[in-house]
Amino acid sequence: MMQASNIQTKLKHTVMALTATTALCSVATSGVAQEVSVFDEIVVTATKRGGLGLQDVPFAVQAVSGDALSKRGAVDFDDFFRQIPGVAVFDQGPGDKRYIIRGVNSTGAGTVGLYMDEVIITGENAQDGGGRQPDIKLFDIDRVEVLKGPQGTTFGSSSLSGAIRYITKKPDLTEVQAAGSVSLRKTEGASLGWNMESAVSLPVVENKLAVRVAGYYLDEKGYIDNVLADNVNNEKTYAGRLTLLAEPTDKLTFSLMAMYQDMKTDGPGYFNRVDYTGAPISQNDYFQADLTRARFQDETQIYNATLEYSLDQGSLTATASLFKRDTLFDRDSSLALEAFIGLDADGAGRSIITQPKSRELQSYEVRYASDFEGPFQVLAGAFLQKERRNFRSAILGSDAQGNIAQPEIPFLDRISHTEIDELAFFGELSYAITDRLTATGGLRYYDFDLSEVSTSVTGFGGGAGSGQGPEMTSRDDGLIFKGNLAYDVSEDINIYLQVAEGFRSGGVNDQTAAAIANVTIPEGYGSDSVINYEVGFKSYLLDGKLKANLAAYWIDWSDIQLQDQASDGQLEFPYRGNGGGATIKGLEVELLAFPVERLELGLNMNISQAELNQDNPIATSGQKGDAIPYIPEFTLSASAMYSWLVGPNGMEAIVGADVNYVGGRNTELRPDSSLFIKLDDYALANARIGVETDRWSATLNLQNIFNDDTVTDVFRVISGVYPEGFIFNHPRTVMLSFSVKM
Repeated sequence: MMQASNIQTKLKHTVMALTATTALCSVATSGVAQEVSVFDEIVVTATKRGGLGLQDVPFAVQAVSGDALSKRGAVDFDDFFRQIPGVAVFDQGPGDKRYIIRGVNSTGAGTVGLYMDEVIITGENAQDGGGRQPDIKLFDIDRVEVLKGPQGTTFGSSSLSGAIRYITKKPDLTEVQAAGSVSLRKTEGASLGWNMESAVSLPVVENKLAVRVAGYYLDEKGYIDNVLADNVNNEKTYAGRLTLLAEPTDKLTFSLMAMYQDMKTDGPGYFNRVDYTGAPISQNDYFQADLTRARFQDETQIYNATLEYSLDQGSLTATASLFKRDTLFDRDSSLALEAFIGLDADGAGRSIITQPKSRELQSYEVRYASDFEGPFQVLAGAFLQKERRNFRSAILGSDAQGNIAQPEIPFLDRISHTEIDELAFFGELSYAITDRLTATGGLRYYDFDLSEVSTSVTGFGGGAGSGQGPEMTSRDDGLIFKGNLAYDVSEDINIYLQVAEGFRSGGVNDQTAAAIANVTIPEGYGSDSVINYEVGFKSYLLDGKLKANLAAYWIDWSDIQLQDQASDGQLEFPYRGNGGGATIKGLEVELLAFPVERLELGLNMNISQAELNQDNPIATSGQKGDAIPYIPEFTLSASAMYSWLVGPNGMEAIVGADVNYVGGRNTELRPDSSLFIKLDDYALANARIGVETDRWSATLNLQNIFNDDTVTDVFRVISGVYPEGFIFNHPRTVMLSFSVKM
């Protein structure tokens, strides 16, 4: 493990270098006219103050354009996150991902806020909802913004360590636009798959009203087999989005957006090394021991209406959103019945646990962003959110084909209904102390109410836990803050200091389920919070040929939400509680250079140390010095791309490659835990070659060139009962893509 002194030394040297570089660059640029940068800077809306150039945002934020995503053949966030320092994905398959920024990782609700335009789509705070974030496909996307560090004052709960924003393409009010692409995909061990997308933008009333329609389809073939079928981890997804944009006056803009996405898989993406009897599996490298089918279905609907009105000294924005998600997780529960009530797993006890869930999230926000002539600027807003959720967990008998037996006869059947209401007020005040130095302070007050009722329809034949449980409630309110000091050394060099706080609301534990398991657990758990201290440097150097960004951060994390276990003497039952604290220290480096015409070189790096700074209340759940699970101490991504003219009409050939290194991680806090596994480090190499014009392109992408199959995660249904499932890097995939636009 990297020692604290090493981290501190690296941070110290970096800050010294940052200071020296700033001083040198200040001397070099004073009184000298700068050449125009060769970078096409992305404009982002991360501050909710209108569009800002990426380098002008006074905190750590990175953005990837839709064009860059298309060239990589990226289908979802998992296809490019390794090139963003400080970002990780805990991936257990489609619709089953946890996003991590700067090492803030634990069970429960998401620690990263997830947004599509103005719509909150973050995973909920029950059934480990943060580990099952929506898997939004990257079609007709303008850009993806990754905001690092707590965003609590502007984005609220669960943006504990940052936020990810999918920004969609908008209709064009002046001209017809159309684009489409199709890709053939061949993954090692799988048959040929494909995906396609298309979009059309039409001005209905020139300069006043336009509409954009986009569609998407993915047929991803699987490569994992089990006793029932081959290639069970296939995926089929189709999606569509409709956007309406109106500008009836020069001051008024109105937009409507509706999106639908349907995703299905026939099985999870893990393999087992032993079967249910404990015997080694010898069929092939990627084989599951499951005796039943494990469906996953995910239906997502997203709706938004946004009104923007320009005032003489600012703008007013009002937005209303609806996010609906219906999911179905099926898992083999045969061994659970054998352990609980003695039924033979491959006989009368062959069974499926099915977990359908519906979630509806309504959110409303009104905010004002000033554009005063003086040194003061203001952002002020109000936010209201209502969430309703229904969840069922039933163990049902299975037939010989691994499907749910008909008629359904439940061994166990329980349901829960949850209601959450949240009200918040937020604001920021900025003051330009000088033409180059600006100070900003922000606050957010929040009030959170949760109620949940669970009912056991059947508790193992009407035993313990049957009937409706008591109403469980949780309430929390508080005030969080942000302070920022930004200094423009020159037009091309900026430095900033920031202190920001983030929070994640608490919740309740299911007492009905605990009664069935004959254990006693806490009624609920409280919120946890972080304070992030950060210094950053953003620059264009060498006459605009080099972009160099650095950020050093120190995070104090308090009252961490953790999963613990209660035992009846034979089996362990999971529940959530609050642990102690953790300290996370790190350095992010982002370099992008154009040393010669048409050559682009990139280097992104993150060094971090994330560990508990005190013992947890229950020693088995972690002690001081334990490293936070699944957080590598070092990641590195290096890339190169070169283009040259090959024909008339500006036809270009493009060749590129990247290598992404991820350091080792551990699966548990306690090194002496029987569940502790040290995951190996790994490196993935990708390459692409293609030709393109203003109207069309053809690209060949190779992902995971050397077919690295390092295990990246360990899946456990019930520890000590089921064999461990191992999740590994997606096998080598070759993609041939064609796209056109007009």
